[in-house]
Amino acid sequence: MPREKIGWLIPGLIIVILPLSTLRLFRKGDVLSSQAPLAASDGRRIVLDFNTPTPTPTPSPTPTPTDTPTPTSTPSPTPTPVPITSQQLDAWFTQYANHFSVDRSLLWRIAVCETGLRPNATNGIYAGMFQFSANTWKTNRLRMNVDPNADLRFNPEESIRTAAFLLSTRGPGAWPNCSLRK
Repeated sequence: MPREKIGWLIPGLIIVILPLSTLRLFRKGDVLSSQAPLAASDGRRIVLDFNTPTPTPTPSPTPTPTDTPTPTSTPSPTPTPVPITSQQLDAWFTQYANHFSVDRSLLWRIAVCETGLRPNATNGIYAGMFQFSANTWKTNRLRMNVDPNADLRFNPEESIRTAAFLLSTRGPGAWPNCSLRK
């Protein structure tokens, strides 16, 4: 074998065989170049590059800014007036007072005292002929196993029905300002 430098390239592995005399050129602590010139057997000069290429980082996607929705206030429902006659009111007071076994005249007096029999009356959180809060309405309507929609407080028949139920279960104390008046 001639005393020239010989090298083989195997994919993923580089083997370089150098004559022993070459090893004496290097001393402990010498820094080798990242490139090494070699002479091929046909006389061509080959430069081996020992630098490991640094992978190019994959750019991470930049989030697209989106508009933050601005909350809008939900309008409170406007009660729809329900045309009623005095005969209808009289019939509902009688029907539900009898059904729930309560004093019809007391039920009537509470409605007159609270709102003057006006089904669309409101006062703060209270609404309807008997001035129910939405929470009291929902609680009692669920106990009655009927629709708990608070907008029904403005329906005169449903308001009378619920008031008669509440009067039968809690007594007149549910309307302390009106139930004791004669």
